[in-house]
Amino acid sequence: MYYHELVEVLEKLEKISGKIEMTNIIAEFLKNVPDEDINNVILALQGLVFPIYSNKELAIAENLVIRSLSYISGWKEEKIEEKIKEEGDLGNAAEKILSKKIQKTIFSYGDAYETEKKTKITIKEIYETYEKISKCSGQGSQDRKLSLLIKILTNCEPRDAKYVIRTVLGQLRVGVGEGIIRDAIATIYDGDELKVKIENAYNLICDFGEILKFLRDKKDIEKVTMKVGKPMKVMLAEKLQTIEEALLKINKGAFEVKYDGIRTQIHKDNDKIFLFTRRLENITEQFPEIVELARKNVNAKTAIIEGETVAIFPDRKPMPFQNLSKRIKRKYDIAKMTKEIPIEINLFDIVYLNGKSLINEKFEKRREILESIIKETEKFRLSEQIVTDDVNVAKKFYENALKMGHEGVMVKNRQSPYRPGLRVGYMYKVKPIMETLDLVIVGAEWGEGRRANWLATFLLACRDENTGEFKTIGMMGTGLKDEQFEEMTERLKPLIIMEKGKEVTVKPQVVVEVAYEEIQKSPTYTSGYALRFPRLVRIRDDKGINEIDTIERIEGLM
Repeated sequence: MYYHELVEVLEKLEKISGKIEMTNIIAEFLKNVPDEDINNVILALQGLVFPIYSNKELAIAENLVIRSLSYISGWKEEKIEEKIKEEGDLGNAAEKILSKKIQKTIFSYGDAYETEKKTKITIKEIYETYEKISKCSGQGSQDRKLSLLIKILTNCEPRDAKYVIRTVLGQLRVGVGEGIIRDAIATIYDGDELKVKIENAYNLICDFGEILKFLRDKKDIEKVTMKVGKPMKVMLAEKLQTIEEALLKINKGAFEVKYDGIRTQIHKDNDKIFLFTRRLENITEQFPEIVELARKNVNAKTAIIEGETVAIFPDRKPMPFQNLSKRIKRKYDIAKMTKEIPIEINLFDIVYLNGKSLINEKFEKRREILESIIKETEKFRLSEQIVTDDVNVAKKFYENALKMGHEGVMVKNRQSPYRPGLRVGYMYKVKPIMETLDLVIVGAEWGEGRRANWLATFLLACRDENTGEFKTIGMMGTGLKDEQFEEMTERLKPLIIMEKGKEVTVKPQVVVEVAYEEIQKSPTYTSGYALRFPRLVRIRDDKGINEIDTIERIEGLM
């Protein structure tokens, strides 16, 4: 399939905002997409280059795109930068620039073609080139990336180049989220009731392309099952304020320590080990000690196990969460980091064992199975657990968890199955912290006075679950120390998409946990709501932008 066919759909989607109309456009398009292109098309519709669980990345910055445009068009880089400011969007600027080329011949640059090609470029060719770019590393990698980017853009029409550039920079947002893709696939097969089955399947394998192929082959979608090496969405807990509330919900519950760490999926396939966070990020390379511990101490050929990874001091008290965040982000000097920030993992559930799904087993049975296959060590443990209906016993367990420096307790229904991706009342968390929201930063403003070199206020957004769009809900400028303002500025500067005076727009990537006094209705922000006195609790490196709180949840808190 040619890329321009996809671009025609993206252009239509960009001009509309109605969920039903968008769903119908995508459904009609997907009907005619060949199997070999379906995975890439579904990624492209969501503005993605790689699946959300992939650890591959392009790492292409605006300056590399500007260099490629200068090479292809003959425009000087300064003139291109002026055009970008004029248009307010690099993709739009690229379309205009490539429509007014100064030079007509492209001389060779590495892997780029020697002369301009008018042959239509396919989706497959573009995604194969993305794959090559992701493999560029080490000395000379930027030149190799530039060469490959030139190769793509040389073979694109100006309109197509606009969407390639927006995609590689992570700036393609046409309002297509998981909900619309799910509904579009259901629409193809005329089944509203199919939506729930598609969502359940997606929560197991996180791959709409594979699900659509499954349906095309007329297979029973309820037979879709998890795959070792491919993360699933985890079951979610509801929040409660007190132990008494928890015991009213679950008469005799399993109480476990709620560790202040990173929820971790361990996938074992014989000697191969894969590690994923709750945001489906592959962290296998960052935690080699967990890989080795799982390889030695999980007595199974294949398994998918859940636990909480915690950075610890020698007395097992947890280090601040930000220490653990450093390990998630680290790509180099891993051995040094394992010594500086030691960890342990506390295992609490198993959902797959030796080729068999366990999600329909009761939790008490899953715990028994987990205990039977784990050889515990100092750093590879089962989570601390008691089973009780005595409020005093439960409170003592809770207080001990807090005394150790953890967040509180989890309370689980021992008779419940596991429901990936859902918050269904099978488990609850109790912790002595007021209600908070997980939001993403989408903009900021430069400070004044001694904070003039820092971004000092931050525009927060929640998520529209149906469209995947981010809706603003308030500005945050409190709860940060000077070193945190500095750190936040360093995180956000590479993500700046547009700058106007003191205001900047940033790529939605940094997730923060925010406390607040009150939620009010407000026309000031696109969500229709505003937070009074939002303040930073912590940066959530363990959460992705698809996990931030939704408008629906915010409405439920009103």
